[in-house]
Amino acid sequence: MKYAIYNHKDYLLNIRNDRLRLRTHEPEQGFRELFDQTGNKTNLFIKDVTKEEVDLVYELKFLVAYKGKEFEPYSLGRHILDENEISLFSMDSNDVDCYGFEKQEQFVFKKNVPLDDIEAIIEMKKPILIFEDLPESRKVIPRGETRDFIMKLDSLYNGNS
Repeated sequence: MKYAIYNHKDYLLNIRNDRLRLRTHEPEQGFRELFDQTGNKTNLFIKDVTKEEVDLVYELKFLVAYKGKEFEPYSLGRHILDENEISLFSMDSNDVDCYGFEKQEQFVFKKNVPLDDIEAIIEMKKPILIFEDLPESRKVIPRGETRDFIMKLDSLYNGNS
């Protein structure tokens, strides 16, 4: 997913024809409420800005550290807490033998891992557009904080952080 930092806040972002559209679920000054095609309110507020008006535009990605290696999760959300496990995937066939992954489809391998077995969640912010020369940032959420982090994910990244 793509985000922009505008006025020291992270917002969900759509990019269309070089235009940036910030989205949030909270009414904010300068944002207008979005209506669907039938004229109903959507509980989304938007603001169009230029690249020059934002502090940073980035893609957000998560990795999961498991047995000393980083893997991509299939998804990251509250459902993981209910299931008490996380699905990891890999495109490296060596992970079948080394980490017990199973072939999902050609060149895709998957493993469900108990939440208590992961070492950390890594939040990656990769700058894009005019910011792509900036370094990528990595924030490591250690094992003891991963459940709280997953619980707060929705509120952290829906444009209200």
